[in-house]
Amino acid sequence: GIFLGMGLLAQSLGSICLLALLRPIVAIKALIGWAMVQPVLYAQLSNFEFMSETVSLIGGLLMLHVHLVNQEHRQQSSEVPISNTATSSPSPSSLAMTQLLGRLLLPAAYLYRAGLFFSSAFTLDETTSLGAYLSSLSLFVINAAVLVALVASSTLVATGLKSRAVSLFLALANLGFVLVQHPFFRFVHRVEGNWEVDEDAIWMPNVALPKDVSPLDFDPWDIYDLHRYYFFLGLSTSGALLLLAQFGPGDIAMQKDEVLLPVVARARD
Repeated sequence: GIFLGMGLLAQSLGSICLLALLRPIVAIKALIGWAMVQPVLYAQLSNFEFMSETVSLIGGLLMLHVHLVNQEHRQQSSEVPISNTATSSPSPSSLAMTQLLGRLLLPAAYLYRAGLFFSSAFTLDETTSLGAYLSSLSLFVINAAVLVALVASSTLVATGLKSRAVSLFLALANLGFVLVQHPFFRFVHRVEGNWEVDEDAIWMPNVALPKDVSPLDFDPWDIYDLHRYYFFLGLSTSGALLLLAQFGPGDIAMQKDEVLLPVVARARD
């Protein structure tokens, strides 16, 4: 209870301070710290979906941290002599390495999903029916195509090649995925003035459970809360990718000067 309360405090205050730009670097550190400990507190270390989403979220927070540090350093440099701020600011090389680490962590969620498509793509059901075989073969082709797309996209993001455009595409695709997989707002309706969960429409999301606990032991509202948590975690993952699309891959990248919208850039010139 104490740890969950501290986590709620870190998330709420960290998010509010970050949005309001009130000591945002401290807020980022608090959010990164909570993201690192929450899988342990929730006993979800064996939940690879949750872990991959968390790793991607940490990657985005690291990239945002570097952006905020650079922004603060520029503001300080314009107000006081450079010699007075150089010793208190991280070195450019350490910031570049942190930004690289964040970019490498970003595709974690998509590598996990690529693994799911990999296992599905090479699992063909044995059948003597031509229709069933063609259906299974079509599913194999679709899974293989998605697998290749996810691996290629993750590689481009990690290497910093066309990473801004790819991360923008992945962020939008992830929004669609989250809306389909965790539409918590569709699972509740009003009955005689009270909100109730539609037990026929809701399903159990992926979650690591103790051996003596079954999904049947969960109250419908608990399942609803899990979907809601995964929904906003997915939104955070899309936000992390949008940070890369906005700020770029950093100095250590194959294409660090990528322009996201070249047509608009030429029009401005």
